[in-house]
Amino acid sequence: MTYVTLTTANTPGAVAILQLHGEGVHQALEQLTGRSSWSDRRAHLVQFADIDEGLAIRVDDATAQLMPHGGPRVVQRLLEHLTKQLGCTYDNAPDPMTLYPEARSPIEADMLDAIAKAASPAAIDLLAAQPALWRGLLQQAGGPDQAQRQAIAGRSRILDRLITPPTVVVAGPANVGKSTLTNALMGKTMSIVADLPGTTRDWVGGLVELTASNDPRQAIAVNWLDTPGLRRSNDAIEQRAIALAKHQIEQADILIAMRDPDQTWLDRETLPREPDLFVVNKADDALRPEVSDGRSENQPLAISAEHHRNLGFLQAVIIQRLGLDRLGSKPWAFTKKLLAWCEPGEQPSLSDYLNPISTA
Repeated sequence: MTYVTLTTANTPGAVAILQLHGEGVHQALEQLTGRSSWSDRRAHLVQFADIDEGLAIRVDDATAQLMPHGGPRVVQRLLEHLTKQLGCTYDNAPDPMTLYPEARSPIEADMLDAIAKAASPAAIDLLAAQPALWRGLLQQAGGPDQAQRQAIAGRSRILDRLITPPTVVVAGPANVGKSTLTNALMGKTMSIVADLPGTTRDWVGGLVELTASNDPRQAIAVNWLDTPGLRRSNDAIEQRAIALAKHQIEQADILIAMRDPDQTWLDRETLPREPDLFVVNKADDALRPEVSDGRSENQPLAISAEHHRNLGFLQAVIIQRLGLDRLGSKPWAFTKKLLAWCEPGEQPSLSDYLNPISTA
């Protein structure tokens, strides 16, 4: 049986990668492209049926990669052709050793799989270092004790946020600049900005890359949500939006309470949980509070979203609150097998998992 897997994100992009694996790969390639002669590990420019033109590589007898344009409709049509016309089976969770035949060991295959799924650029170098870090850890005399293993597990649950992005929610009264802040961080207009309270009637969000430096490779991706202004309203639609916003607030990893110099903080009856960060927006020349990390409503962090004042510091504070400010280069239990090894009790053997597979 021939399986097909989409190995790139299921979002628009310049190029998508689909991998064929299993029996019948050569036949599927020939039927899809009309080409019968293939050189292993060499890219060929081909026509994918009547769908698209792109590159195809036969890695070996059991593996091939297709690289069409990354438009969602192109990918959808190609997958439909492979499964419905050519009899391939869609596999959304293949063994990473199958998906990454270039890997020398299971941990390297899992590392490549994690890199492909990671939302944050800051995850890449740290994940790439993990095979060597884990081999070094287990080669230490006596090996790590239970306290060290538990420390690795605790740190790893935080680092997992580099793969699956955490959620940051900004909440406050209407018209305090939440939408302006969201647009400033996203670099594009995601929210309607106006002086009319209640303009944002539903939460608006997207993936935002936060950075505490000028190095884009260290950026931390978060799901950023701009909620509607939380206030009393007789508008049924707005009340529904506010109810949805409160649910997002309860689930958020970081909750930012925001106000401007002319308004007060939301009361605890309106805000369903204690904020992690207090921010005063519209801090222009008329308002110059001391720079603070926003730990309390009495010492808020002052910013101007419109003029980009203190937005770099705000990003650094959020990263610090997420526990992702000092990544270092230490072992990360980024797979279930590694995490199970860290837990109390009898640890599974990692020898076959870490060591290169013999090709003899």
